Amino acid sequence: MLWFSTILLLLLSLLLFRHILRLSRLLHELEDSVCSQRRLIPEVSRETLRKIGALGLVDSINELIDSNNQTIIQKNDYSDQIDVILGAVQEAVIVFNEDHVVEYANRSTERIFHEGLPIQGMSLEGVLRSSALLEHLDSAATQDDNEPTRIKINQGKKKLWFEVSCSRVQGMYPEGTYSTLLVMHDITKQKDLEASRRKFVANASHELRTPLTIIKGFAETLTDDKAAIDSKMRDRFTKKILKNAGRLHRLVEDLLTISRLESQPYLIEPVEQSIESLFTEVAESYYSRLDVSGQRIEVKVDEAVDPFSFDRYRIHQVLDNLVENVFRYAPEFRSIRLEAVLEPESGDAHCSVIDDGPGIPKKHLPHLFERFYRVDKGRSRETGGTGLGLSIVKHIVQLHGGTVAAESKVGEGTRMSFRLPIKLTQPLGETSADLEYAGNNTHSDQSDEYESTDQGAG
Repeated sequence: MLWFSTILLLLLSLLLFRHILRLSRLLHELEDSVCSQRRLIPEVSRETLRKIGALGLVDSINELIDSNNQTIIQKNDYSDQIDVILGAVQEAVIVFNEDHVVEYANRSTERIFHEGLPIQGMSLEGVLRSSALLEHLDSAATQDDNEPTRIKINQGKKKLWFEVSCSRVQGMYPEGTYSTLLVMHDITKQKDLEASRRKFVANASHELRTPLTIIKGFAETLTDDKAAIDSKMRDRFTKKILKNAGRLHRLVEDLLTISRLESQPYLIEPVEQSIESLFTEVAESYYSRLDVSGQRIEVKVDEAVDPFSFDRYRIHQVLDNLVENVFRYAPEFRSIRLEAVLEPESGDAHCSVIDDGPGIPKKHLPHLFERFYRVDKGRSRETGGTGLGLSIVKHIVQLHGGTVAAESKVGEGTRMSFRLPIKLTQPLGETSADLEYAGNNTHSDQSDEYESTDQGAG
């Protein structure tokens, strides 16, 4: 009887051990499942779980894990969407903590300040390197709302201007801490435009003041009863007044032309036509001004160029300005060639006015298309130039979607050229009126025969 009780006790102990072992395994699986955020799939059957009273617990845990995983997926999707959106904006967006450690930066920030490399985890000082900006951030960090501030940052040789806004971000990190959201809008181009316009207004004021002062001075002398003026001197003064009135008229007309091109870019009216006929028309209008010693004007147009769409009136203005400049500033030329060839790579019409005059020194080439820029100021005013002709040329060509260039070599001649797209990639006139202030870019196929500068639509 004793041995039977012993065997029964052993069997009960074995069953209890197996039950405890199953529970132990289940607890380990529960722990692993919760830690790894994956569904619990016990090694035992659901029937066994029901018998030991653990089925409801397992199902509840799986529902909780499924719900939590879904929340994590939604959060990651939302985070990815935010990252895509912020990555697409042009503004630099930075989030940094109290220790000035960068916690988030979008692609624009990395591109502007770190050559496109990641900056998360770096110190703000190591990224921005601007004492003025850091001082502003320190003073603004204690305030919830701050007015945007304009700050200049030196990036190597470049000087960048930003409109900076920052605000505190609460509730994102452990209680008692805060982060700061910094948004930086690049206004460098805007500042450059403002500076260019201020310079333009100052130059225009000076250019207008000069002939007005001369006109006023001679007019006052002529109307002064006490002034002893003979008829010969009166005639000379009158001619001076007329000459400067003409100069003033040309200057105002050129200013109005630039204003119209800037404010109404859709004044450009392209029509498919032959540029060779326009070249010939312009050349013939100057035949009467050629001297008898052998000066000539030639027209050479590649057959592959014609026809294509351009505004005849405006391109006539361009050619007229370029040819007139040769007569005005290089009257000793022997030949002028109006040329148009098809660029095989770009498919553009490359149009040029080429002369064999004295040429232009290299230092002047980058500035030729700037407003009021003159190579020889005294000679320009004497010949009636306003200093706006090439600026008008550049603007008209840019509104056609093209680029302008100047190439010259002292003692050999000058090539003033412009490229017009034959196949338009955008409607004419869609380029911004601010293109007048655009920077330079150099074509790789320019002849080594000339020093050159090439200015594009930006």
